[in-house]
Amino acid sequence: MKSINPEMIVLAREIRGISQSELADLIQLTQGMLSKIEKGLNKPSEEIFTNICNVLEFPMSFFEQTNNIFEPNLSYYRKRIVIKKRDLLKAEGSMNLVRMNLENLMTSVELPELNLPLWDVDDHGTPESAAKWVRQKWRIPKGRIENLTKIIEDNGIVVVPFDFGSEKMDGLSLFSKERQPIIYINNKMPGDRQRLTLAHELGHLVMHIGQQIAQIRNVEKEAMQFASELLVPASEFLQDLETISLETLGNMKRYWKISMGALLYKAKELAQVTDNQYRYLWQQMASLGYKTKEPAEFNVSPEKATLFKEMLELHTNELGYTKDELANMLHINVKDLNALYYSDNVKLKIIRN
Repeated sequence: MKSINPEMIVLAREIRGISQSELADLIQLTQGMLSKIEKGLNKPSEEIFTNICNVLEFPMSFFEQTNNIFEPNLSYYRKRIVIKKRDLLKAEGSMNLVRMNLENLMTSVELPELNLPLWDVDDHGTPESAAKWVRQKWRIPKGRIENLTKIIEDNGIVVVPFDFGSEKMDGLSLFSKERQPIIYINNKMPGDRQRLTLAHELGHLVMHIGQQIAQIRNVEKEAMQFASELLVPASEFLQDLETISLETLGNMKRYWKISMGALLYKAKELAQVTDNQYRYLWQQMASLGYKTKEPAEFNVSPEKATLFKEMLELHTNELGYTKDELANMLHINVKDLNALYYSDNVKLKIIRN
């Protein structure tokens, strides 16, 4: 039996949504003994290890990996959500699994060259200025952004449609151990909310993650200011602004592809509506149910992320991997492979040794 990484036992357990005491019962072990195994104080016998693999439905090779486990719980994002601890640990565990799979796939696939502008708000200016700079660096023309996902992926950032298991989690951004930026996006959200979340998480990558941030700064507000300016430049918004009503908000949503609520908030931030007008329009939207579901006639189609799918497709179509072989390479079972990923056509380059 090869050396086992005890952190992988914890990770696998959290991915399955199983507590330490529950796993101990399932493998007929005391919780104290399992705790010592997970802390690396005791090594499991071959029989116990086999039981752990069977119960958690991961191959033995999964537990032999030496990858670092990232801890999103140390990030700012936990401050903005209210979710059961078990569900949060399950989501974080699954994000780690996807990240590890991505790192594995990247050994054979060359992604588009990374072009991630970094911005220090304290030194360089406001989040809105950062958004304008990103538009310039990425050569985004004036007007709405037709497909934000494609632009982000064309600049080497991987977007992962992800089932967080809760509508309270919109997205999360992080870097892999090789500094590959990844944005996880809730795949259950409508298209307008996905776009705003993508822009928001891009703001975190550009302005916050990996930087020293003073406690007094509101990074969530900064990311939202960045997202709003990136998707709807203030100068263009003001130029086309009419008298604000639900009808004009709907028409603006159809063009800019972000929610009526976000557009109303932007109008308020730019002093284009009074506080009374803002409250009145929000009350109107609430009475019509628009705060939870805006009119179908203004729906925005979700954008499709392709990079991760293309990496899988390259392995199966061009490198000749079967699904079983791909699952083995990623140290997961075929059922998990199918549940996590799906494939489209690919035109990525193979790394030649």
